[in-house]
Parts: sequence; C-alpha cells; structure tokens
Amino acid sequence: MKKRNKVVIGLIAVIIIGIIGIWGVGTTGYLTVSEVASDPQYIGTEVQVKGIVKEGTLQVNLTSTSFVLTDRSADINVEYTGEKPVNLAGGKDVVVIGTLVSNEKIVARKIVMGCPSKYVGG
Repeated sequence: MKKRNKVVIGLIAVIIIGIIGIWGVGTTGYLTVSEVASDPQYIGTEVQVKGIVKEGTLQVNLTSTSFVLTDRSADINVEYTGEKPVNLAGGKDVVVIGTLVSNEKIVARKIVMGCPSKYVGG
C-alpha cells in the first residue's frame, strides 16, 4: 500500500473516532434523583438513575433489598428483588435501572456498583 493511501485511511479513522467521541459526550442516559422525583413524565417507564445510597437506609433480607437513593437534593425509594449486589452499602455511588412506579419509588431490575461510566448503555 502506498504511503499516501495509508495517510488517507489514517486520517479517515481519526475523523470517524472524533465524530463518535463528540456524539457520545453527554449521552449516558443517566437521570438524577432530582429529575425523576420531580418530573411525572418518567412514571411507568424504565429509567437509569445515578445516585448515592443514603446512609442508614439499606435494608436487606433473603429475597429483597431496599434503600433510599439520593443526589443530596432529592430522595427516592428503591426496591430490588434478588440477591444483594456485592459491595452495596450506605454512601456508595450506584446506578439503579428499573421502572419508576411513582415519583417516590423505583422498582429496580439491576443495580450497578462502582464507576457508572464503565457501564454506559447498561
């Protein structure tokens, strides 16, 4: 392959990567607790809500886990059926994926621990 062709292919690749990078900025799909707690448009829909497990609210039994998710401006109750996710504790950052049944409650189908940016699209 000629040097010129390699340069053109490399330039096209850089442009494509740049476009994808710019397009992806700000499109994680995560909502804040404040957004879902104050906007009825999300009720009955699946949401991905990023927040912190509020200290002292975690309740775990054999088949379910519940806690309050906060962004320090608003709170929302989370109910999750299944085994408690590893490392779930008060003060931890989480992303809750599930159905918003009211502006005060999410029925979660998945809880993602740790740095949520690793799980974009999750």
